[in-house]
Amino acid sequence: RAIADTNPNLSPLTGLHRLGQPYVNVYLDQTQRTAWRYFVIFTAFVIALNLFLYRSLRTLAAFLLTLGVCLAASVGYIGARGGMLTIVSPMVPMTILVTATATLVYIHSRFVQRPAHLPVERHQVFALCNKFVACTASIFATAAGFGALIISPIRPVREMGSWVAVGLFLTWVIVFTLFPALQKVLATPTWTERLPEDDWFVRLAHGLPRWSYRWRWPLVLSALGLSAAGAVMIFGFPGQISPMHVVTDPVEMMDHDTELYRDIRRLTPLLPGLSITQVWLRGGLGSVSEPKVLFGLHRFQQLLEADPDVGAAIGPTTILRMIRYIGGAGDGWPESSAEREELSSELEVLAAREPLLRRFVEPHTLAQAQLTVVSRVTEHEGFERLAASIRRHWQEAVAECPDLAGLKLATVGLTPLNAKMAQSLVPTLVHSFMLTVAVIFSAFLLVFRNGPARVMALIPSIFAILVMFALMRATGMMLNVATILIAST
Repeated sequence: RAIADTNPNLSPLTGLHRLGQPYVNVYLDQTQRTAWRYFVIFTAFVIALNLFLYRSLRTLAAFLLTLGVCLAASVGYIGARGGMLTIVSPMVPMTILVTATATLVYIHSRFVQRPAHLPVERHQVFALCNKFVACTASIFATAAGFGALIISPIRPVREMGSWVAVGLFLTWVIVFTLFPALQKVLATPTWTERLPEDDWFVRLAHGLPRWSYRWRWPLVLSALGLSAAGAVMIFGFPGQISPMHVVTDPVEMMDHDTELYRDIRRLTPLLPGLSITQVWLRGGLGSVSEPKVLFGLHRFQQLLEADPDVGAAIGPTTILRMIRYIGGAGDGWPESSAEREELSSELEVLAAREPLLRRFVEPHTLAQAQLTVVSRVTEHEGFERLAASIRRHWQEAVAECPDLAGLKLATVGLTPLNAKMAQSLVPTLVHSFMLTVAVIFSAFLLVFRNGPARVMALIPSIFAILVMFALMRATGMMLNVATILIAST
């Protein structure tokens, strides 16, 4: 707003660039709010697919009404639970719509192929019974896989997993109750079954099993080999291949073609950094304004500024030095005890009325302070190194100024939060993956009655998951919250 109120044609502002976490947050929020456009595209896809497959407006109406109720029930459940939209929230309705569409296609494709001697009512019951077990197993296996995300300590991921699981259960109920009723009320048309020699797809369906059986060993071994390669790609191989790196930097979630992303990546090497870490210091009443404590904070800040991982360090002593400089006393820290006492008294007076100083010192009790550390750290490993450096420099400052020992130090801020997300996401991915495999195999135990059939049914599921991650790594896609969920789906 301040920039907009200034004449943008002034020469000092022609090279002005917007950088920093607030602009990134605004961009991600605006992107989230425009996610509805993808539902319009999906609706167009459903219409085109339906007309191509069934060529019936009544069938299209039954599909759209069923999908609308599935979506409304799922979103209504989220609203009733007081859910809040996050960056992964669009995964919920999209997963519901995709799963519901696939299930409707399975059921209706069986329904439209009606033998000439069967009435529509009896054939509808046959179609529902024929597809009930397979569709139920598929929906509930998917729901259990997403439900496994409740183990995540990351709230948006945990909530998304439970929302999708409940939404899929509601979808299962709606698909097997509302959709058959709409088929009957709207009198969706059926076709009499054609002879195999008249239908190219039937001929393909008859010929494909013979071809796959003939080449069963190369196909199965290739699938197993690619699955093993996918597992190595994602989890790594000791001494040879490192695991896939989980990216939690919000900047990398932006469109790389946007001006904001290009400016951030181009100017970051030229700046002290864009990552902000706060060093929170807590002590007793009035402890922050003690002259010896202030000198210790000044030394602590100097030690931080000398660290190679730190671009800049700003704290209450920075503001006090600025005030001294404006008063003509120079920008250095006072050497004499009298000057330090005077500076301590100024802090007690200015903390209550100077807004800039209140950002670094708690003005009422003078018992808390914070230093802002600017760095280029964005990922977990870099933050761990930065946090260790901050603690080491604090111990050095305490050794030099023992009065600092009464203060307790903690590192807080957005950068520690991102690091915590990265650290928590990896075990979430591993545990969720294992639970999903166990759930899928359990579903196959119920659906298939012999061991070889269960194993052969399990292989495509494992193949799809692992090869998807392998393709992500081979094409340079980043492993973040969204891509993990999409690939797992």
